[in-house]
Amino acid sequence: MAGSGRHDASFPLEEYNSDRERRVLLKGGTIISMDSDVGNFAAGDVLIEGSHIAAVAAEIHADVPVIDAGRMIVMPGFCDPHIHCWQGNLSRIIGNQLGDHSDKANPTEAEMGQNYHFVMHQTFSRLYQPEDIYAGTLMSLVAAMNGGITTVCDNAHNSRSPDHSDASIQALIDCGIRGIHAYGRAKFEDDHTRYPDDIYRLKRDYFASEDQLLSLRLWVHGNETPERFAEVLDVRQAMDCWISIDGPPDNKPIKELYDSGRLDGRESFNHGNRMTPSQMEAVVSHGGTVNVCPRIESQFRFGDIPYQAWRDLGLKPAISNDDPATYSINMFQEMRTLYSHQRAAIFRDHAAGKGRLENLLTQAEVLEAATLRGAACCGLLDKVGSLTPGKQADIVLLDSDNLQLFPKHNVFCTAVQGGDVAYVDSVFIAGKLVKQGGRMVAVDIERLKRLVEQSRDRLFEAAGWTRPKIDFGD
Repeated sequence: MAGSGRHDASFPLEEYNSDRERRVLLKGGTIISMDSDVGNFAAGDVLIEGSHIAAVAAEIHADVPVIDAGRMIVMPGFCDPHIHCWQGNLSRIIGNQLGDHSDKANPTEAEMGQNYHFVMHQTFSRLYQPEDIYAGTLMSLVAAMNGGITTVCDNAHNSRSPDHSDASIQALIDCGIRGIHAYGRAKFEDDHTRYPDDIYRLKRDYFASEDQLLSLRLWVHGNETPERFAEVLDVRQAMDCWISIDGPPDNKPIKELYDSGRLDGRESFNHGNRMTPSQMEAVVSHGGTVNVCPRIESQFRFGDIPYQAWRDLGLKPAISNDDPATYSINMFQEMRTLYSHQRAAIFRDHAAGKGRLENLLTQAEVLEAATLRGAACCGLLDKVGSLTPGKQADIVLLDSDNLQLFPKHNVFCTAVQGGDVAYVDSVFIAGKLVKQGGRMVAVDIERLKRLVEQSRDRLFEAAGWTRPKIDFGD
């Protein structure tokens, strides 16, 4: 049984996906393994057995079904450690972020409509019912899978009640992604929230097994009060789990928290910006992880992506998509934004006599940020992020036969600079095909669209939102 899915509809998809002992050979693809011990191959094979990668080599002989990957780039799935998935039903509602107008006495309607915190946290987040959380989260996760993101840490910072949390987790379950529920609180809490103590219930009800696609961690905002921050760290220690810290940790004593064991290296610092040198050095020396948000930081917030500052200290950050309300979920665009921004800064500094050209970012390192470094931030580096035998079979086939990617020549450049969601032909998660031949096969897409539109309409009505559904405002 041969064929790439796009070119051979005879592959027995349902039979393959339902077989826990499934075996398949990806044959003849151009392989980017992201593992120096495995290497890369102009033409090579990947053998999948069950949920794992069994072998990667120039040629593998096995009596198993074959998928012809000869016109594909075969690469690890992307790992995104920081998406606020609940916003998926209001994706791209904000056209041009105009900055924080909260200190302005009389901001115009246009200004408020282009302000992320006003739109999402002050206007809509309070109106979300559990069914809205489910629809938005499912939309974001399916969009992520469609674009080759196989691991997502859902930073669930609109958990207004236990029912809201349950809805977030149900979306993770239903879509079939490798997901992490980062349990967090809403920015403006309602009285019935149980953060952070409800995590004990979530662990018992959904995450009792370690042998599943989903895992659990805590989420906390960096600017929490010292008292709340300490409370969350207490629960984190009791749970013995990872934690995502979102935004700059203000004046938190990061070094002292590491020295005391309250922080222990299982932290992912989202954004990685506006931290003091001593805070950054403490994160690096204690093995913490960092992810930066190229499009958000450069275009909606501070005009700078702090990637190079961490790189100079010896830590390579991951990259993440952050807020669906502002852009589409698209790791290819995040990679290109980071590459362009970092190299522009280095060239600008060098022209001014203060930069070193050897600091220039490469295509391979950008791809590493989207795979291996993301896996590290997700606490899953031992399972995903590279095509390594023994790791989970989270694999993307990128169609390099189309006019935009043909001929491929430099493979890293082709994947990073030429690749895009439209060219993601097939996606495997734990060996299971969730996208084949350019078509999502794990989710009822028409049902999803109906859920999202119904949720969007309800939220617009509840908010008294004056902008039209089809909005040309600029």
